[in-house]
Amino acid sequence: MYLSRLLSVLVSIFFLTGCVDISGRSAAQLAPMQPAQKSRFAREGHVYCILGWLGIWSRGMDVIAQRVDSELSIQATSLGNSEWRKFVAYVGTEHQTGRWSGPLVLVGHSIGSDDEIRVAKLLNAGNISVDLLILIDPDDPPTIPPNVRHCVNIFKSHPVVDYVPVFRGVKVRAADPNRTLIKNIDLRAAQVGFDTKAINHFNIAEIEGVQDMVLAEIAKACSRKRR
Repeated sequence: MYLSRLLSVLVSIFFLTGCVDISGRSAAQLAPMQPAQKSRFAREGHVYCILGWLGIWSRGMDVIAQRVDSELSIQATSLGNSEWRKFVAYVGTEHQTGRWSGPLVLVGHSIGSDDEIRVAKLLNAGNISVDLLILIDPDDPPTIPPNVRHCVNIFKSHPVVDYVPVFRGVKVRAADPNRTLIKNIDLRAAQVGFDTKAINHFNIAEIEGVQDMVLAEIAKACSRKRR
């Protein structure tokens, strides 16, 4: 009974506050892209990580972006979940001006995962492909649109409370399975090479093993530049 009431309160707060970030982080810098030959990065592609509700439980997404930059040498940016519409407009502009080059990789945590799917849906309307979509414990994920080539969903199921559409981990499905490859990885049951017992919705993006899984998928999607 207490758990049910607590979840009801949290759900109410969630929907009343909407897309808010109270972490104190600065807005993402989405500058026009430089020609590929002038880029300092060793690999093709662009990675964009969207944090979850309030931002305070998703700072692991900032770490993922930093690791993608330093360890994989791929351009990476993290954004608050309130910035997702601005991000869609940015990607559209870069494509229209011909500045875009290389794969597009989207990574999200919690409602940031749901937002990344919404980003993909709007890009689909503009005929813009998403090469890789990585979801980390999505809350209430929409169907994955057909412009997404590969979607990896890393989550941990909680059978007792997963009926509540927030703070949970669930499977996702593709609108067109013939066009989108989906990999659902439930950390409750999957053999991933590290201990997953202490993982929950709020710390999952901070777990080094989970971050390593994310980086491994990104490395496969973003090839090294030819010299």
